[in-house]
Amino acid sequence: MTTKLSPKAKAELGSLMVNTSELVNLLSLLPKEQLSEYPLLQKELISKHPGVRDYNKAIKDKLFSKEEYRDRILAKLDLFAYELAISLNTDYLIERINLLVGSDIDKIDELEMNEIGADVLQRILNDLSNHVRKQVQPKGDHPFLAERGRIDHKFWRHSDKAFDAYYEGYNTQAALDAWCQLNLSTRCPQSFIRWMKAYGDPRELSEWCSYIAN
Repeated sequence: MTTKLSPKAKAELGSLMVNTSELVNLLSLLPKEQLSEYPLLQKELISKHPGVRDYNKAIKDKLFSKEEYRDRILAKLDLFAYELAISLNTDYLIERINLLVGSDIDKIDELEMNEIGADVLQRILNDLSNHVRKQVQPKGDHPFLAERGRIDHKFWRHSDKAFDAYYEGYNTQAALDAWCQLNLSTRCPQSFIRWMKAYGDPRELSEWCSYIAN
């Protein structure tokens, strides 16, 4: 497939191509699977990156250990997880703990994973994972906020109903489109299922709630 670029995009690409250090740094940030066909390039992008070299030198000079570095990363992830978790509805988790410790709050510190239960732990981890994507996706990606192009407000103002229909079994583009024509008197955008998998329930997005309130 050939991609046609605008003159301005071509100029930016040309600038990137001649700025080798910037291009190499950009390539090093790609997920590994994106460079799976270029194993030697992938290896050198990582091993020769200045950040990796600085890290290896610090380990060699015993400025810190690999375990200390890892623990600092995990501590930061703990903070991220807490900030995400308090913005979620975790009543189901609190209710589970109610059953285990009642009003004895100190017993919470003694709970084991198997006591809380794999199903509950998996649910909170899945909720956090889904919420991460919502937080890091650019807000401008929401079609209902687009400043240009045709926006089907008839659909997007009722996209919560389409979301429910998808999980009620209308989980293909053709089925969901037919459902929307019958129940919303409009078509389902081709991008909706992909958008929904990235952002989840529209009702949980402050941008969508503000959109339908106006």
